[in-house]
Amino acid sequence: MSKAAPDLAHLSAATREQLLLSDAERIHIIAAGAWLPLRHAKTALTKFEELLTHPKVTRMPCYLLVGPSYSGKTSILERFLDLHPPDLSPDQETTQCPVVMVDAPPQPDLSEFYAGILDALMAPYKPTSPKHEKLSQVKRLFRELGVKILIIDEIHHLIAGSLNRQREFRNALKSLSNMTKVSIVASGIEEAYNAFAADSQMSSRFVPIEMPRWSANGDLGEVLMTLERRMPLRKPSGLHMPGLMMAILARSEGTLGDICDLIKAAAIEAIRNGTEQISEQGLSRLDWVPPSKRKMYRRAP
Repeated sequence: MSKAAPDLAHLSAATREQLLLSDAERIHIIAAGAWLPLRHAKTALTKFEELLTHPKVTRMPCYLLVGPSYSGKTSILERFLDLHPPDLSPDQETTQCPVVMVDAPPQPDLSEFYAGILDALMAPYKPTSPKHEKLSQVKRLFRELGVKILIIDEIHHLIAGSLNRQREFRNALKSLSNMTKVSIVASGIEEAYNAFAADSQMSSRFVPIEMPRWSANGDLGEVLMTLERRMPLRKPSGLHMPGLMMAILARSEGTLGDICDLIKAAAIEAIRNGTEQISEQGLSRLDWVPPSKRKMYRRAP
C-alpha cells in the first residue's frame, strides 16, 4: 500500500519547498526571519509611500510612529528604506536618494544629528565643523540628491536633554522640514509622543501612527497563522488555536518582537527534537526568559 502524502496545508507554497532542505538549512531560515506583511505595517507603509509624491508645500506632512520597545517600528522603517534605495542615473554621475534614515543622537545634540545625516548620505565632512556648516551641507545635499523623506529612529532620545535642548532640537526639526520641503517620519517609544506633545506645533504637524497592542483576539490569530505558514515544520501546530495562542501570549508578554522570537525558538527546537510542530508542552519546556524577567536578571552569587 502506498504511503499517504503528508498534509502541508499549514504552509505557504514557498515554505513547502524549504522542507526539502537539511535541518541545518531550515534552522538557518527560521533564525534569519523575514519581513511579515502584517496589516498595520502595510497601512504605515502606504502612508509613507504617499509622502513621496506629496507636492512641496510650506508645511510638509510628517508622521510619528510610536509604540513600545520591540514592537516592530524599526522593521517597518527599514522595510520602507529597502523599498526606496538610492538610484544611480544611467550616466553613473548623479544619484537620487529619496529616503534617508538615521538614528537620533543619544542626546539632543544638533551637530551630532547633522553629522549622522551626512554619514547616512556617505558625504565627506569635517567632524569639528560648527553645526551651521553641517546644516548648510545637509540642505545642499537634500536638494542635489532629491531627498523627500527623512526617517529619524529612536527619537525618544530627545528627552535625554534639558528642556532648552529639547526645544532647540524640536525647532531645528521644524526648520529643516520647512527649509528643504522634506517630510520627516520619526519613530520612538511612548515618551517620544509626550516630548512632541509639549510643543503644539510639533503635535499638530506630526500625525501619530500607533503600533498595535496584542491580545488574544482575531488580529493576533492572523499574525500567528502568518508565522506558521512561514515556518518550515513538517506538521501543523495550530498556533492560532486558543490554548496555544494564550500560551504564546503569556510567555512572550504580548510584544510582537518577542512573539516572533519565541515562535522561532520553539520551531528550531521542534526541528532539533524531531517533533516537527510547536505545542503547549514544547513551549513550557523551552529555555526562554520572558521580557519582564530579563530586566530583573541577576547572576546568582
